[in-house]
Amino acid sequence: PPGARARVVTLTRLVEEARIVLASKGAVEAAARPIDSQVLRATLEWVLDQTLLADEAARLQVGEVTRDQVAGELARFRARFPDAAAYARFLSATELGDEEVSSVLGRMLRVDRYLETRIGRGGAVADEDVERYAREQGLSVESRAAREAVRARMGEARVESAVRDLVADLRGRADIRILDPGLASAGTR
Repeated sequence: PPGARARVVTLTRLVEEARIVLASKGAVEAAARPIDSQVLRATLEWVLDQTLLADEAARLQVGEVTRDQVAGELARFRARFPDAAAYARFLSATELGDEEVSSVLGRMLRVDRYLETRIGRGGAVADEDVERYAREQGLSVESRAAREAVRARMGEARVESAVRDLVADLRGRADIRILDPGLASAGTR
């Protein structure tokens, strides 16, 4: 927001965030490997979006999370690793601590809650819309399962579109400067 202190995302932090996100999505082995420039650019986009959304949630006082909820997220994160030793190796290799991991997981949880409050889960998709979409795509929606699959996909698409619009609005109000020439294409969409 205007007048707020500037935040700096260092390359070290970007790599840490990439490793946490990879591990949180189940790519535990990939999280321990070297992070390439393509993953760094995608992570930078993600970090920018997450930061803007978390700031907006804080400004609106929406999506608060408790320490217990963050602890639950950390427990789920740890469970992605085969055992406690593998998790300890991850922390050691990445030079991260539970505090850094918890901070990222807490922000992710807050952003998810904010988006759920702001946008919802997709809303109802009318039968006529499902049938029109199926015709346009050449899909058969004769069975109930096929109709529901199309309906779910349409709901997801609506949520994705609403999130893109919200993030574009927040980015339009933000002053984002990317100083690394290799990452400079990130931050602009």
